[in-house]
Amino acid sequence: MIRRSWKLAAVAAAALLGPVSVQAQSTLKVAPETLSRVLDPHFTTSFTTRDLGYLIYDTLFAVDDKFEPKPQMVESYAISGDKLTYSFVLRPGLKWHDGQPVTAADCVASIQRWASRDSMGQTLTRFTASLEATDANTIKLVLKEPYGLVLDSLAKIGAPVPFMMPERIAKTPGSEQVKEIVGSGPYRFRADLHEPGVKIVLDKFADYKPRSEPPNWASGGKIAKMDRVEMLGMPDAQTQVSALIRGEVDYLERVPADLLPLFDAKSGAKAEVVSKFGFQAIMRMNHLQPPFDNLKVRQAIARAVDRSMYAAVVAGDPKFATDCAAMFGCGMPYESKDGIPSFDMAAAKAMLKEANVDMSKPLVMLHVANAPGIAALGNVTRQVLVDLGFKVDMVSMDFQTFATRRLNTGAVDKGGWNLAHTTNSVPDQGNPLSNPFLVASGPPASAWGWPTDPKTDELRLKFATAPGEATRKTIANEIQARAYEQVLYLPLAQFTTPSAWRNNLEGVLKSPVMLLYNIEKK
Repeated sequence: MIRRSWKLAAVAAAALLGPVSVQAQSTLKVAPETLSRVLDPHFTTSFTTRDLGYLIYDTLFAVDDKFEPKPQMVESYAISGDKLTYSFVLRPGLKWHDGQPVTAADCVASIQRWASRDSMGQTLTRFTASLEATDANTIKLVLKEPYGLVLDSLAKIGAPVPFMMPERIAKTPGSEQVKEIVGSGPYRFRADLHEPGVKIVLDKFADYKPRSEPPNWASGGKIAKMDRVEMLGMPDAQTQVSALIRGEVDYLERVPADLLPLFDAKSGAKAEVVSKFGFQAIMRMNHLQPPFDNLKVRQAIARAVDRSMYAAVVAGDPKFATDCAAMFGCGMPYESKDGIPSFDMAAAKAMLKEANVDMSKPLVMLHVANAPGIAALGNVTRQVLVDLGFKVDMVSMDFQTFATRRLNTGAVDKGGWNLAHTTNSVPDQGNPLSNPFLVASGPPASAWGWPTDPKTDELRLKFATAPGEATRKTIANEIQARAYEQVLYLPLAQFTTPSAWRNNLEGVLKSPVMLLYNIEKK
């Protein structure tokens, strides 16, 4: 009797819900290099958070493969003859994932929050006289003086990306993480299915209206061809590749070169480089703590760096890397050779002796063990430091722990640190305003490492107000030379890393970031 009642209840429930679809839900299962626990795209520079953001959120403008900003959420825009007033009209029918309409007020609050966290946004703010919503669909930006990179700022492709959020969420101070993940993009976040560090689940947003233009980098139509996207945390690259070959996942963000031979004709999967510019490997010294508060010591490290050693290991295969030392990336518009120091270990040792460095205390190096490329950089640097006479304490951790620990400005014995490594996509580094490691205003404005150099900041402002591209190029060269002189950070190599996916996937986009819309299973 009880069993019969349960069956009747189930039938009644099914009738209320309507006919059951016989078509299985299509799901794209993705294993990023690391799975971020921070989901606020304005708060962190995490690749996973940025890539997640491109599925959940949208932007007013987006850049294409010619680095040209194109309207995205914007239907039309106008610039006054004196280049001081910008007016942006939103596309009709845009909705948030909670069903509410997207308004200009939402976008104003979002721009302001993003700008509080991003180096390019901070520069835009310095030129802003006012930013307001003049009606429900129109945003008005008035500048104090002409600034030629307004659209480039709003179309910025790298983290933190100027993603739009509902006003109630965007009012969250930039120093705090948002409590809700609500966007207007092609996929919506399933908070009820979220397992931090394990799984992030997104469902197709039925009310999203993609643009009609074909997708090109982050611009154009964002079409959700899969019903669901799942980002899965997996412990290491070998596990990820094995899962892909077994068909347990569909897409891998990065594959180390030593695992590429596994993708043979029988594997059912393939590996391919989707970003021709790739990534920049980076060494960052802590300018607040000794010994790297001493310019002479930083300059000695710069002379001791043999970039060919980093290029040999960062991608797992030297053919995927070059010892590029251009701060704005090789192959990029502002590529330069100005100021690059030559490798000279003898000169480096002489400089350390002149600086009278105390080498009795070990240097604390933050070592990201679960990201193979970053880990390889630390292994090379450790030997460099030992060869110079330093003692080194390599503190191993996962990337999520690193993302928190590197923000500690305190002394080493208070949880601080001396030196660390990371990687960043080359387009993120591509100009003096978007490159976060060139902000030299000290804490809290500067990125972790916290350099202070008023001359660099002055040159960055000069770049922002330059009248044309030729002048900007000249100033960018000056900035690189100054940054190397002060050793704000050290580019160690430029490299590409293949992504991998099952053979039945179509529509994988070529882009500097991992864009997972437009993909379908054949």
